[in-house]
Amino acid sequence: MIGYMLLALTSLFYAGLVALNISKPSTTGSNAMGYGLGMAFLGMGLAISSLLLTLNIGGKGGFNWVANQAPNRTLLVGLGWLTMVIASFACALFKWEWHEGEFPQYLRWLSLQNAFIWMPLLMLIPYFFLLDAESKMGVSAHVYKWPLLAGFIVASVVCSGLLFGWVKASARKQAATIERRLNEGDQLKKEHLDFIESQKPEDSILNILALTGRFHDDEVRTAAIAKVKSHPDWEAQLLTLLENKYYHTEVYTFIGGNKVEHPELFLKPLNHSILRLATEVQNRIKGSNDLQEWHFDHFSINRLLRAIDEQFSGKGMDFRPAVVQLQVALRTTPPERFKNVRFTVTPTVDNWLKKHSK
Repeated sequence: MIGYMLLALTSLFYAGLVALNISKPSTTGSNAMGYGLGMAFLGMGLAISSLLLTLNIGGKGGFNWVANQAPNRTLLVGLGWLTMVIASFACALFKWEWHEGEFPQYLRWLSLQNAFIWMPLLMLIPYFFLLDAESKMGVSAHVYKWPLLAGFIVASVVCSGLLFGWVKASARKQAATIERRLNEGDQLKKEHLDFIESQKPEDSILNILALTGRFHDDEVRTAAIAKVKSHPDWEAQLLTLLENKYYHTEVYTFIGGNKVEHPELFLKPLNHSILRLATEVQNRIKGSNDLQEWHFDHFSINRLLRAIDEQFSGKGMDFRPAVVQLQVALRTTPPERFKNVRFTVTPTVDNWLKKHSK
């Protein structure tokens, strides 16, 4: 009895899907939304009810003829049900909504041949005879075997086309995304180059220091460095910025990837800058109401330590005490609600001190 109720329910959803698509629906305004919701409801209802019906038939041994071994039988029947449901819904959708070039043309042809009407019947009619042993014994096996096989073959062809279209659309979307990012990168590069070019001799080099980092675009970086060094007093400007409590970390970007001509002039200012940075870190931790693990990444501490190693080490200044103070500052006890925050820059400082321990 349950099996026939499930068959009736599945047939009801099938009839609703046919009725909704037998004539062209309105695709404007609230009618379009109603059509979309109707398709979603009927498609989901058809899938769930037909799945329960398939499980009911399988539980009674109605598919024992499909394969000798139960795992193979379950796989084949499940695959057949899934492809039939997907293919039927797709053909109903494609009859009225077709995007040229996205899917193989034969899917459009099958949709116009009302495959969403006759394809489900290749499953529902055999299911009627498979619901009980008496019905199955009263007809030739060809009555339910051949329609199911034909439906599975057609549905597999439809699903193959859907898969091909999805792969093709994904590849096109990925290519479009890459092209868009490249265009955005080219546009940003042009903006940077134009900005660098617009800098006048009287403008501060602070404006373009951020573009001089070693991992910036090579052309932009080269232009920025050339513009910085076009100032006769560029090192003096760097030293002035290094002594400024607001802009000293901007200098780290430059010295972290570019050599200065007189490194000995930078030793004391750089050391003072680290001490100032330690104080700032400590104060921010104590007074912060929004601590995050990335909170001090913008200070470019990794660039600072790399600059020390590459061009300021061994020139008469021991930077370790100042870096130790920075390490201590990073371990300042934060407000209780941030006690589990671990700053991403802390391991960088710890590793540098381990590397330079006596």
